[in-house]
Amino acid sequence: YDSFASTPWITALVSFVQTVLAHPRVKLVGVCFGHQIIARAMGAKVGRNVSRGWEVSVTDVDLTTAGQNYFKKEGQEVLSILQMHQDIVFEYPAGVQALGSTERCRVQGMLVPGKVVTVQGHPEFTEEILTEILRTRHEQGIFGDEAYQEAMARVGKKHDGLLVGQRFVEFLLDR
Repeated sequence: YDSFASTPWITALVSFVQTVLAHPRVKLVGVCFGHQIIARAMGAKVGRNVSRGWEVSVTDVDLTTAGQNYFKKEGQEVLSILQMHQDIVFEYPAGVQALGSTERCRVQGMLVPGKVVTVQGHPEFTEEILTEILRTRHEQGIFGDEAYQEAMARVGKKHDGLLVGQRFVEFLLDR
C-alpha cells in the first residue's frame, strides 16, 4: 500500500491520525508506513522516491543533534537501522524535530517531545526477516541481481533496532 494514495481507507487513516494528533494525551509511534502516514497527517508531502529508488538492508542514518540526544548516542553521529522502502516523506512537517537523514531519504525520523516519534526504518526487523523479504523480492524481479547482492552484503551488519525499540518504550512511558 502507498501512504500517499487517495484510496478511501488511506484517506480515512490520515483523517483518524489527524484526530489522534489533536488529542492532548495520546502519543503516536510511527514505523515506515506509519512514519509516512503521520507525516502526511501533519501536512508533509509523501510519495514514491522516483529519483533515488529503494533504500534497503542495514543503512547508516546520519543523526542530527536532536537524534543523538533522543537515541542517547551523544558523540555518535550514526544510527544503523534495517530499511525496506521506496516511498518517503519529502519534507519535515512544521513543529517536529528532525532526527536523522540518509542520502536517499532526508526525513528518517521525527520527534515532537511527549507526542510523536517516528522512524523510516524497521527496528522490528531481524536479519532473518529482512533476508526473506530480499530473497522474495529478488525472485519477483523487484530487485535486480546487483541491488540484491549489495543489500545481502549488508543484511547481517550490526544494527540499532533494539535501541530504537527501547527508546519507543521509554517515550510511551514518559521516561
